[in-house]
Amino acid sequence: MVSNNQLFHLFSFLCFFQITCLHAQLCTQEQTSALLQFKQQFSFNNDAAYGNCDSVGIHSYPKMESWKEGSDCCSWDGVECDNNTSQVIGLDLSCSWLNGTIHPNSTIFSCFPHLQRLNLAFNDFGMSRISSECSRFTRLTHLNLSASNFSGKVPIEVSFLSKLVSLDLSYNDGLRLEEPGFELLVQNLTKVRELNLYDVNISSVVSNSLLNLTSLTLLDLTACELFGKFPDGIFHLPHLNVLSIHDNLALTGYFPELINSSSPLQYLGLSYTNFSGKLPDSIGNLKSLKTLGADFCNFYGSIPTSLGNLTEMTYLFIGYNYFTGMLPSSLSNLGNLVSLAVEFNDFEGKIADFLPNVKSLLYLSVDSNSFSGPFPSLGANLTKLVELGLSNNQLRGPLPSQIIGLPNLALLSLANNLINGTIPSWVFSLPAVKYFNLSNNKLTGHVKDFKSTNLIIVDLSNNNLHGRFPSSTFKLMKLSSLILSSNNFSGELDMLCHAISLKILVLSSNGFNGSIPQCLGNFSIYFSVLDLRKNNFSGTIPDTFVKENSFKTINLDSNGFEGPVPKSLENCKMLQVLDLGHNKFSDKFPYWLENLTSLQVLILRSNKFHGPVPNSKFKFPFPNLRVMDLSTNYFTGPLPRNFFKNLNAMMNVDEASFELKYLGMPSGRSPYYYSDCLTIVIKGSTMEMVKVLTIFIAIDLSKNNFEGEIPQIIGKLNSIQGLNLSHNSLTGHIPASLGNLTMLEWLDLSSNKLTGEIPQQLRNLKFLEVLNLSRNQLIGSIPQGKQFDTFLNDSYIDNLALCGPPLLNACHPRTSQPPPLMFQQEDNTSSGFNWEVILPGYICGLVWGLVMGYFMFSRGKPQWLVRIIEGERNKSGKRFKRYSHRNRAR
Repeated sequence: MVSNNQLFHLFSFLCFFQITCLHAQLCTQEQTSALLQFKQQFSFNNDAAYGNCDSVGIHSYPKMESWKEGSDCCSWDGVECDNNTSQVIGLDLSCSWLNGTIHPNSTIFSCFPHLQRLNLAFNDFGMSRISSECSRFTRLTHLNLSASNFSGKVPIEVSFLSKLVSLDLSYNDGLRLEEPGFELLVQNLTKVRELNLYDVNISSVVSNSLLNLTSLTLLDLTACELFGKFPDGIFHLPHLNVLSIHDNLALTGYFPELINSSSPLQYLGLSYTNFSGKLPDSIGNLKSLKTLGADFCNFYGSIPTSLGNLTEMTYLFIGYNYFTGMLPSSLSNLGNLVSLAVEFNDFEGKIADFLPNVKSLLYLSVDSNSFSGPFPSLGANLTKLVELGLSNNQLRGPLPSQIIGLPNLALLSLANNLINGTIPSWVFSLPAVKYFNLSNNKLTGHVKDFKSTNLIIVDLSNNNLHGRFPSSTFKLMKLSSLILSSNNFSGELDMLCHAISLKILVLSSNGFNGSIPQCLGNFSIYFSVLDLRKNNFSGTIPDTFVKENSFKTINLDSNGFEGPVPKSLENCKMLQVLDLGHNKFSDKFPYWLENLTSLQVLILRSNKFHGPVPNSKFKFPFPNLRVMDLSTNYFTGPLPRNFFKNLNAMMNVDEASFELKYLGMPSGRSPYYYSDCLTIVIKGSTMEMVKVLTIFIAIDLSKNNFEGEIPQIIGKLNSIQGLNLSHNSLTGHIPASLGNLTMLEWLDLSSNKLTGEIPQQLRNLKFLEVLNLSRNQLIGSIPQGKQFDTFLNDSYIDNLALCGPPLLNACHPRTSQPPPLMFQQEDNTSSGFNWEVILPGYICGLVWGLVMGYFMFSRGKPQWLVRIIEGERNKSGKRFKRYSHRNRAR
């Protein structure tokens, strides 16, 4: 039985313990004030998370809202205190909606000397610098500043935090670690277990000091601008679970020949580096490996069969390399495999020989290899497949008439194979398919209704499909891209108005007919590509293009459209390509197009446009135009001098620094894109450019009724590659300024009324391959040397006063420099004579003839005059015979 004295002592102890614990949890006033001052530096914004908190499983909310004056800071959300000393030892403000700047003299650096853990990840600190005052945190073991919009140089003081076991500075786009910061960091942080510098700009060779970090479990140096050889000894660190050096394009290295079978490595990321060589057999020793990312490297050779020993593997990415041979059948042992990507190599054999027979496989991509044989039997175990990419191989024969159900398949890509026959019903019955690509095969027959209502992209281009395309497809609410080009489809487009989400519609090279429905311009503000070229469409273009639309390409080439160009096209502010060529449009020049600042290609070729091209009504017409084709119309008047003056995209293009890309191709690595195709005359031949480089620059104004002189200012377009002004009524001299067009590859000024000599400055055109100056009234010697030595007679025919090679008529001293006044034209006519010079001689000759005539008739025929006249007649006949003979020889 407990005595009263014992109860008293027990009660006293419990009271003392409670008071001690309460005192231990009370935050000091200094730390409370410091935290409240720190809070005042920020606002709370639920969009302030610079990264995605959900992706790392962290709940996002404003933790600081619970911080109130007069309450114990140790009870505040995100604050951790030591139970014995009441000192703040941990601050976790990750995903706290913080928006603002951390000042270098912030109270957080001066008032928390006992801080051990600091986590400010997933906030927005507005490009704040990491303060050198962080060196005060001498007891810090965990520092996480990831994805919080820090910038600038990482202070060298971070390397003084020698007790750090975890350092995470990842996902801050503007951070850089300059020399010798990286070297000091890995030398001093000898206890570090997790080192994450993802996207920190190090720009250095990988330090060998990393080999001394024997406690490392995670090393992430992704996208750090590293270069040089990566030390393969890191593969042997005894506790390393995660090694990621993705996206260091200048980083070289080899997979080590010997890998310890006790390695705990689970994640190995080498993608987008210059790692090369063969995968060694010892890769099979990495029994714990779950993810191998080795795509976009320079690996070559065959795949070792030991890869099948990695039974824990879930993700295997080895695409975009130089692997050859057959994939080993041992891959079927990878029972946990979720994703297998081997695209863009040179693997061969039959897909069924290595296809993993596993229920877990979701993603299979073997695109762009040399696999052959029939379409593989997928087997009953692959019913979970979400993506199946077999494009760009040599699969032959028809698709199987029946196949095991694929209820989850969202992507089916069989493009660029040799598949023939009709499309079986099971293909159209896939219930979940979103991306559907059977393009560039030999498929025939009709297209049936799709069962899936989730279709986003349908590409059936370049086959032999025919008949009417099912109108129900246009009614799919999510359909974004429909590409049916180069088939034999027919019918009208009345159902087009139902495609409310359509962005890309490509129906080129088919037999579609009828008119374009009135809904064209307003049924979707997201519509970006309309390609109807080479069909049988007719009628007028609806004048219904709404404001703020997203059209980038409108290609109506080779149809039967007529009438005027719709004025509402001026609402297409994002338009880059407008091709109305080879139709029946009848209109004056649509001057309002000049204000489309994004327009790069304008083709009005082979229509019935007429009248002059007026002076621009805008200050800067066509600022980004690179291709202008107004040929084969009825334009009159002078050449559009104002356009030449303001075509800035044709001037001073530095091809060396210009990003080479194609019109219509989006950025990124998406396999779904639209590439603009143009039909244009290049170097005298009509060509179809399936892909058009954005640096392609040309002007074609041929086959019109333009007149007057060629403006000197055209010489400012020094990046132009092709200039065709042929078959007009141009007069005057060839401007010497054309010699400034140093990138010119073809120049056609034929079939005009040009006079004068060929400017010697044209010898500067070192890239000129085709020159046509024929059928003009040019005179004098042809320039010699450089590119002019490559041109034949055809370049100069029907210019009777030209001389010198390659023509047979040589230039004589007395005729090589004809009297300049005799052939100058002051009135811009086609005459070639100056009557002010000739008239005095004409009058003198007339008087002399009258006098001689008087003597002849009054005194009979003087014998001396008869001898003179007869002699000249004989000489004239001989000259005529020689001239005729020379012409026949030519």
